Amino acid sequence: MLVSAPLYSLIVSVGAHSVQARSSYVNASQILQETVKALGGIDVLNSINSFSYEALTIYRSQTLTQNYKLMRSDQSVSAAGSQIMSFKEGNNTLHERIDRGYRYNDYWIWAWPDLVPEMNYSMVLQDGPQGFACFNQGQNSFYADDPTEALGYADAYLADYLVHQAHQFAIPWLIKQFLGLTLVINNHLPYMVRSYEQHKIFGRSTSDVIFSNYSMFGSVLLPQRFQTVYNTVNMVEDFFVDNMSINPTWPADYFEPKSNTTRKAPAQSLEYPRSEVHEFFESALWDGPFTFDISDVVVEYPVPGVPAIKSVYVGYADYVQLLVEFDEGFLITDASPFRSQILLNWVKENSRKNITHVVPSHHHRDHAGGVGDYVAAGAKLVVPEIARAYYTNVNGGQVEFVTYTQEQPFILDDGNVQFRSFWREENPHAVDWSYGIATSSCPKNGTGVVVYVADVVDPGSVPGYSTSDALRWDAGYARQFILNAAQDGVPRSSLILGAHGSAIDLVHNSESLEKVANITGVVYPNIEVGSLAGTYKCR
Repeated sequence: MLVSAPLYSLIVSVGAHSVQARSSYVNASQILQETVKALGGIDVLNSINSFSYEALTIYRSQTLTQNYKLMRSDQSVSAAGSQIMSFKEGNNTLHERIDRGYRYNDYWIWAWPDLVPEMNYSMVLQDGPQGFACFNQGQNSFYADDPTEALGYADAYLADYLVHQAHQFAIPWLIKQFLGLTLVINNHLPYMVRSYEQHKIFGRSTSDVIFSNYSMFGSVLLPQRFQTVYNTVNMVEDFFVDNMSINPTWPADYFEPKSNTTRKAPAQSLEYPRSEVHEFFESALWDGPFTFDISDVVVEYPVPGVPAIKSVYVGYADYVQLLVEFDEGFLITDASPFRSQILLNWVKENSRKNITHVVPSHHHRDHAGGVGDYVAAGAKLVVPEIARAYYTNVNGGQVEFVTYTQEQPFILDDGNVQFRSFWREENPHAVDWSYGIATSSCPKNGTGVVVYVADVVDPGSVPGYSTSDALRWDAGYARQFILNAAQDGVPRSSLILGAHGSAIDLVHNSESLEKVANITGVVYPNIEVGSLAGTYKCR
């Protein structure tokens, strides 16, 4: 039943001013009563025990994890779609069913030519002590070999996020159940449900569900437009309710899970915060918690005769990093949020040195989400000057930066090995995208050079495809990188080490720069290895 006293914050927005009725019982109670009256009254709301939103014409989503720009969402995941969100009040529980279908934006299909463009799934979830989230049909991950296969019960962290999302969307239920969220009232109507999150990059952040375009559905006034907005400016999800059903009749098993897998109760984790699960799941990139540990670290040596230059991966070779050992410590390229602490522990167990520099290739979360772990362990954060502000709140703002520009690349050289990172004002894939090279301090003809590249070249081959060598290479992006590498003086004999790849039988994701240049149609100049000498006086 509808309670008369608010148990959470109510904020009244009037024009440009906001008055928060947190301390005054009378004022907050009056605000709530006026809101209830505007929606249709106590009796109407109490009579609603089940409802559904039918968004048949508009379902769109954008990603925070894969933007070109740094601070604004500019890339969509779902170009078009629809969904039905159904809710049922139980005995102190809320049940939800989501039936969603959408089509990937061309960006995703361009990168993965064999990707099934349509995503369809049906899931049910429940809050409370016996809470869960269960996919009865399909799933929401394009990593899946068969996205039409029902996933079953979701992991605990995804279940927690989905239950939290259900609380934010279920307005008729939300008005009657106050759960520590902040409700913003504007002109006597719910305008926004706000929740606060701790984001690994942005720090303290807001995740808002904004309601607009109110219309009458029977005797109740409810919004037709729902938008999820992150940190005030980034619209992540957007759907329009064409029809709302009040107290419909559903089959007896409509909200029941249909799975033989083990139920996972919703749970939160510092390692997998709700903000991260939200980003990855709504981008179709969530694949569950990382299952590997320090025993799964694999180390290889891409430059013959230079053991200080290592390639490392954890568990499987589709995410490789470069680890370069200097006299004073290690430099590591990229910082996956699922691998950073594992690699820190591995270095601690296998060396007396620490990781002193972390160099993310770009800000996308699979490459930079773990920078806070390295920074907290004492590493300097090496980024292009343009990205400095983006990382300001990492590790609570306690960050030591080393920045570089197009005119002055980053160079670390101890007389034994060297690492250089290059960035340009015009870049493929992301505005802060960079690539790195590692070799000996005084390379001569015949000395190996490894070039670390993320996303724009994914080396390796997949048997059975006629375009095996180029299957996962975006030729346009790769061509831009190859031309830049020639201008930066990267030798033609270099070996490209890809952060990602299609490696099956390969030891690591690598291919010669010259071969990649040939595939992209670039006639690469005959640049000698010796051109990289000069930081130290080389004999």
